Amino acid sequence: MQPAERIYRRTSAGQQASLNQSADVPVEYRRVLELVGTGTHVAVIRACLRSHPYEHILEWLSKLEQVGLLESVAQAGADDLDFSGSFKWAALAAAHNARG
Repeated sequence: MQPAERIYRRTSAGQQASLNQSADVPVEYRRVLELVGTGTHVAVIRACLRSHPYEHILEWLSKLEQVGLLESVAQAGADDLDFSGSFKWAALAAAHNARG
């Protein structure tokens, strides 16, 4: 899966590293950890770090995953950044109509 199709989130170790602001974690990595939080699409990370080459950002994300500070999951759908693709519209309409 391409990095552009991934959503990144901090692990518990990544959360601790972000909170502690340890000098053991390079500044660039800490900035990425602060941006990611509980789930951030790689396009958002790239936009926030647009002064850095995309190759560097991908390298940082990869390294943070390797050391266990980040994890990534596949994007739900090609155009599903608002997570609305998982709604069952018929079921939602039926529930609404049943309320009267």
